[in-house]
Amino acid sequence: MADENPVRQTTLEVLKKASEVRINKEKVEELAARWNQEGLPVAWWDCAKHFQSENEEQLLTYLILLDSLNFCFWNHGAEKWAVNLEGRPYSGYFALSLSLKEFFEKNPDKANLHYFEEVSFKEFSRILQWGKNLLYLEERWQIARRVSCHILKKYGSARNFILSSDQKLSVLIPKIAMELFSFSDHFWHNGQRIYFWKRAQILAMDIYGAFAGRGLGYFKDLDYPTAFPDYKLPQILNHYGIMEYSPALEALIKNRCLIYPMSKEEIKIRSATVWAVEYLKEALQKYGGQYHSFELDWILWEKSQKAKMNLPHHRTETIFY
Repeated sequence: MADENPVRQTTLEVLKKASEVRINKEKVEELAARWNQEGLPVAWWDCAKHFQSENEEQLLTYLILLDSLNFCFWNHGAEKWAVNLEGRPYSGYFALSLSLKEFFEKNPDKANLHYFEEVSFKEFSRILQWGKNLLYLEERWQIARRVSCHILKKYGSARNFILSSDQKLSVLIPKIAMELFSFSDHFWHNGQRIYFWKRAQILAMDIYGAFAGRGLGYFKDLDYPTAFPDYKLPQILNHYGIMEYSPALEALIKNRCLIYPMSKEEIKIRSATVWAVEYLKEALQKYGGQYHSFELDWILWEKSQKAKMNLPHHRTETIFY
């Protein structure tokens, strides 16, 4: 069927043959029961840490740029990229979301794709407080320019780009993945193409969240997206005992060794992440918890920001997450 998500389909085939990663379904059931006892978690979009606007074009531009740049916030040293905003330091994803938020609020005349299509490296770096210790700074600049250029050239506006999906995530997510530079998160593994589409799915669901599921954020097929396989979800799933690693892979992660993009280890970690969330969704249904996969992703990611976890996240240098 045309509206089946290839992320869900192809990662299942990987998981069936995976020896390096295993999903412990007993732990899935335990977490579902615990959440039910504690009160089922709420999935929500964090308005406070993101730009908000009644101007639809500005808001869509912010979201497109945010998720075009939303990858690889760790580095090889002890000091992470951080910014000082709202009177306190932020690192990682919220450093990005708040840096762009501040720029859009203070520079409404530049809060558009036309500006970012031609933004200089110096201007771009200044938005991110010069990006010290941020991997792929120059690549991020090039991505922002190329994504902006493509949308303007083919669609004329961010709004037209989103409207071209006819309110269907099964149209919008592949469109983002296939058309926008650096979103094509799929690889060949054992003769089969495996899809992850982490940032393409995040962008679509951030639009849903920012618009509260209304207007440009209304989509007919919310069951289409999967979880967004990244660093933090496998870490929290392992912390809960749901994702188990072979001794060799666990040692690599524990010792913060690089796991190369498109390696069998990386592809299996990300595939298992997708399906651990699918199984958790099924387990929660027994308690009346009707969640979409992306909502469980939001909940797990939020919990990963607060939990003291057993293992560090795996280290993979990539622009895809």
